[in-house]
Amino acid sequence: MNQGKPKFSETLPMPGQFAAGQSRDQVLLRLQALTKATLAISSELDLDTVLQVIADNAREFANASYAAMGIVDDHGLITSFITSGVSKEQREKIGEPPSGHGLLGVIIKQGKPLRVLDMTKDPRRSGFPPNHPPMISFLGVPVSVQGRVVGDLYLTDKIGADEFSEDEEWWLSLFGRQAAVAIENAQLYKTTRQARQRAETLAELTGTLNSSFKLEELFSQITQAASLLLELPAAALYLLNKEHSRFELEAQVGLEEKPDEEFFLPLQGSIAGKVVESGRSIFVKETSILEHVYFLPLQGKVLPGAVLVVPIRQADRVSGVIEVYSSQPRHFSPEEISLLEAFAGQASLALEKAQIFQQREEFLAMTAHDLRAPLTAIKLSAGLLETSLPADLAPALKNLASNISRNSERLNNLLEDLLELNRLEQGRVKLKPEKLELGEAIAATVHTLIPLFEEKSQSCNFERPGHTLWIWADRRRFEQILVNLLVNAHKYAPENSRIQLKLRVEPNWITIGVDDEGPGIPIEEQQHIFDRYYRRVIHELSSGSGLGLPIVRLLAELHGGQIWVESEPGKGSTFYLKLPLLSPNQS
Repeated sequence: MNQGKPKFSETLPMPGQFAAGQSRDQVLLRLQALTKATLAISSELDLDTVLQVIADNAREFANASYAAMGIVDDHGLITSFITSGVSKEQREKIGEPPSGHGLLGVIIKQGKPLRVLDMTKDPRRSGFPPNHPPMISFLGVPVSVQGRVVGDLYLTDKIGADEFSEDEEWWLSLFGRQAAVAIENAQLYKTTRQARQRAETLAELTGTLNSSFKLEELFSQITQAASLLLELPAAALYLLNKEHSRFELEAQVGLEEKPDEEFFLPLQGSIAGKVVESGRSIFVKETSILEHVYFLPLQGKVLPGAVLVVPIRQADRVSGVIEVYSSQPRHFSPEEISLLEAFAGQASLALEKAQIFQQREEFLAMTAHDLRAPLTAIKLSAGLLETSLPADLAPALKNLASNISRNSERLNNLLEDLLELNRLEQGRVKLKPEKLELGEAIAATVHTLIPLFEEKSQSCNFERPGHTLWIWADRRRFEQILVNLLVNAHKYAPENSRIQLKLRVEPNWITIGVDDEGPGIPIEEQQHIFDRYYRRVIHELSSGSGLGLPIVRLLAELHGGQIWVESEPGKGSTFYLKLPLLSPNQS
């Protein structure tokens, strides 16, 4: 179906044939005007700007009331349409641009100029849409590149005459050929720039996907990224449910909200089903031709005009599809299809990683719960054993009993951290906030940890501010954050060193800094320090679950705050906790 792209091989008549009634000076004026217009369109590279300059110059050149410049695709459909002589308000009232039928279709299909005295009486016209200004006389010419019609340029309502002349048809045809060169240059520039931007966007979006481990969050990121990548208004992600032979909607952007939680596509009869069957991407350039429509409407309750569906593959099978939608009928280029397929490949890897991660977390959480009961029995038995040992028992046996008690406590703490992190990530931790006086809460927490610091002859300094500072926080959880930060500082700071707490007051915020004299953290590690299971490898200091700081980060965010680290190797580290500060009126 390539009826919209005829070969345009006819040559233009010589100027003398059409300009016989004009003086030499008139012809020169025309040439000067044509040269000026050609220079104007050749100096631009942005495609929409080029089209606007072409339309404006053509209207001025031929003294017409209105002008329009349209670009057509390989199927004869108008993909870009720029007007001149019509106000922005009028243009918005007219609505959608023409599709390439009627008189414009004649120009596109035949590849020849067309002049009409009264277009309202021409049987080939397709009619004006509502709110379209009345137009009578018409002159249109094809815009062609190497014999291919790539657009149409037309004028309406000749000023000072009933119709456009044969001479003006010749000049406009010549200008159309000059316009074609400018359009081709602008399209090449746009294609090159778009390819570079899309490659950069693909790399950026892939990095974003790989940083997410939560499936719900990842579903949303995939649809938003697919829409952004092809600059389309809507996208959806469907995953295949083989048991029920259907695709279930996981996320969407730009579509009307799904009517219920069970919205799905049938495996048989849908485009997604055909993608599974063929294993290849499928696009429909005009959805109106479909016998059955399985789409949610776009926002505004309008059905998509075109759709591209690409498969998501996992373990050599199609496990889902990404669908992107255009509001208008359109063709999807091979480059666009390849781009979305490449993105779908990255999305499938991210989904697989997130699914494995979720399964692992569910397993760990289940295992932690199952271990809780036997571990509690071991702790109790070890405690009873230690208190029941005879005084003359050999030291080696006493040490064994002590080891059982100490390591069971360590394992219990690990399980508690794992369960705590799991609850936080699933949103099952509910705060019990109250008004806290910050100086008092910090001083009380530091006091409880004095024996810990004394083990390494460390000092922990905190100077309470001279005035009260109030925050709205869960006291137990706030102390949990502070304890984790102080224990972390104690762990990595050397003996006889100083740990200091500092406060920085800003409008509506308070920042608590925990400063230590430890080995510092290299810049490449700082971005991972709050990731779960991440542990700094520093010889004997490498023990621990790697869950303390991720718990701190989530608790800080739950309080509406944030946490970060600033550090330089060899010069210690400072962990900052920033929380909302109550105003004097609130306190």
